[in-house]
Amino acid sequence: MATDLEHMQALVRRVMDDPELATGITEDTDLFDDLGLDSLHMINFLIGAEEEFGVEVDFESLREEHLHSVRSFCAFIHGVTQNDRMPPAALRLI
Repeated sequence: MATDLEHMQALVRRVMDDPELATGITEDTDLFDDLGLDSLHMINFLIGAEEEFGVEVDFESLREEHLHSVRSFCAFIHGVTQNDRMPPAALRLI
């Protein structure tokens, strides 16, 4: 079973089409500053995240702070923010 980091590396590899960029990802990698995701990449990234993690994301619940690191994005994907749980409707398993 793949780790969150391995899922994120596969996702970035597909979205950014850059295997070298994907291998440098850590839990602290900033999705905007370090990876250079722009708005078009972000749409593809979020759609790809649903597929990669097997979840359906409620995009209205997604906040900018969820995208500041791989760790915070994975916490969002798992339905947990840094301080509390996401509302049940925010993330549903497919």
